[in-house]
Amino acid sequence: MAFEHDQGCPYMRRLHEMLSDRSLSVIPPLANALLDRLTAFEAEAKAAGASMETLGAISNARCTAGVATLRPWFPLPRGH
Repeated sequence: MAFEHDQGCPYMRRLHEMLSDRSLSVIPPLANALLDRLTAFEAEAKAAGASMETLGAISNARCTAGVATLRPWFPLPRGH
């Protein structure tokens, strides 16, 4: 089970915690902050010798967060 494997890795647990709040990727300033956190987290994990699978998961999350920061954000209309 992937979930059980993730629980044994502190970096995967922290990654899941970072990504658990979906509102971070919806609001632009928070999405930028998440991208910064993931970039620093990836560097920390590399320095600590995390597994390639863990580094890949962090890298994928960072790339996804980076793409989310590129999309235009407009307030939702309040009716027609």
